Formats: sequence, structure tokens, C-alpha cells
Amino acid sequence: MIATTIAMPLRSCPGRRAPGDGRCYTVEVRLSSRIRPRHDPKTIYNIHADQAAGLTPSEIAAKHDLPTTTVLGFLRSPAETCALVSPYGFQRVRPTTGPVQVYWLGFIAASGRIFGENHLCTLVLAIHPEDATHVQTLLQDLIVGRAAYEFADSNLHGRQAYVRDRQLAEMLLQWGISAAPEEGSVPLEFIPDALIPDFVRGYLEGSRHSPPFGGTRHQVPSPRWLHSLVLVGPARLVDGLNRVLQSACGARGGVVGPFGRLGLEQVVFPPEDGFRILEYAYRRPIRSISRAAKFVAWFGQHEGRRSGKFPGPSVLKIRAAK
Repeated sequence: MIATTIAMPLRSCPGRRAPGDGRCYTVEVRLSSRIRPRHDPKTIYNIHADQAAGLTPSEIAAKHDLPTTTVLGFLRSPAETCALVSPYGFQRVRPTTGPVQVYWLGFIAASGRIFGENHLCTLVLAIHPEDATHVQTLLQDLIVGRAAYEFADSNLHGRQAYVRDRQLAEMLLQWGISAAPEEGSVPLEFIPDALIPDFVRGYLEGSRHSPPFGGTRHQVPSPRWLHSLVLVGPARLVDGLNRVLQSACGARGGVVGPFGRLGLEQVVFPPEDGFRILEYAYRRPIRSISRAAKFVAWFGQHEGRRSGKFPGPSVLKIRAAK
């Protein structure tokens, strides 16, 4: 067991009574020191397909060179407390909440990690301080019943949300979320083409690394004053998003390169490509953070303009040239 010492506002922790002065106190957020081994989400998908084809757990274990107990863990029926569907289940029976679930997968892929095992399995989200209510919406959408969670401030990662729900965490592992940011990669082939805009919107809004909703700026810029659009994440996911966005909305000017020292990658899109991507992502904002209200309003106002002539193109070019 490891413990991280943090300062937590009393009013942000459910179930604790604040003395009324709103000050912070020091607590230890405990996480398991064991990092769960990462399994390829495509392998997990194939395990479910093998079961549907009639193979026994021992036969599946031998086929994939895995312990039978590991295979049984992947094949265990999801608890009724988890509303998120597995990748295999998603392909077989598209849930009516598909757009909402895919949005949250994008949000978590950008901001989340999974720590611990068994009952200690915890989803940790790095969030903007103003997005606490958005996390509560996530819990309402993905967890049935009461959710155990808390907010904390870390010197390294800023505001974080700790969601202590084993079933949700284990389901997210099947989608490719892991403990190491450079490894976690949701296979985009798991997501239907019609729902990719929801994933992209969630990924943009969940990112703490890059604008328009992350980075060093304190305020979210207006869509009209877009300098560039940047996607940061694991190399496989960033490369996949770059290919998908080239095909889906003609964003062909992305420049791919390394980002930071964590083994992450970034793709930087010029202003007009960035505007195409935002228009694509916000065509149907079923879920969105409150800080994105300008984007929801702007692209809702210009719904139906798909000719490639964007609102204010001269403004975009002038801003890009400065």
C-alpha cells in the first residue's frame, strides 16, 4: 500500500462535515502499490468472441497463453452497478446510451488512469477545478447506485477525482485505460464511426495538456480565435485519431511529434483544420463540460454549414499569422 499526501478542501469530500471555514486539511489518499498488469484490449475482445464461439475457459486460456483465472476474470458478467458496456457487448448490442458512454470513454482516455487490484481498483481523473460537477454527471451515467468518490489537490497533477468503483475500473481496463498514460490506448476500431465525434469531444474536454480546454490558459478561448488545435496522448491513440480525422472531416494538416518526457505524442492542427475538427465534434453535444458552452453555442448556431467555408475564415488566418 502507498499513500499520497494531499490538501483536500473539506467541502469537496462527500460524507465529511466541514467546520465552516472552508480551509483545507491534509489527508492521505491510499492506493494499492501494485499496478495491475496491462492486457491488450483486443485480446480481451477476442476472449469474449472465443467464448461466444463455444470454447471453454481452459481452451481460451491455452489459446492466448494466459492463466485460466485471468480468463475467468475477463469473462465474469459485469455487475449491475456498472452501466458501461464492454467493447464486445457494445459491438453486439448497441446501447441506447452509446453516444454518452463513448463521450465518457474519450474524457477518461484523456484524463484517467487505473490503479490497484480487486476491491482497491480506483479510477483517478486529472480534472480542471471547475469540472467537479461534470465528474458527478459521469458517475450518474456510468454507475448505478451510490458511488464512492472524493476530490483532492495534488502538487504534481492539480485537482484530481478518485472514483472507487471496482466494476467501473475493471470495465475501463477492457477498453484500454491503464495506469501508465503512455500505454493506455482505446482502440478506435471498437467505436462505431457514427460515435467518433462523441469520443473526440470527450477527449478534447478531458485533456489537461493542451488547449482549448487544457494547457496553461486560465480561460477557454472563443472558437473564433483559434490559434491551433492539439491532441496529446499515447502514440497509438494520437496516430489513430489523426487518421480518423483526416478521413472524417478532411483535417489533413496535422503535424505529429513527441510531447514532454512521459513518452506521449502530440498532433498539432492548423486553425482551419482545428475548426473542422471542432465542428465535427460539436455537431451533437449530448454531453459536454460547462466550460465548453461557447463551443456548443457557436457550432449549434452554425449547424448545417458543411461546405468547408467556415465562419470567419479571414479572422482565423489573421490570428494564425500573428
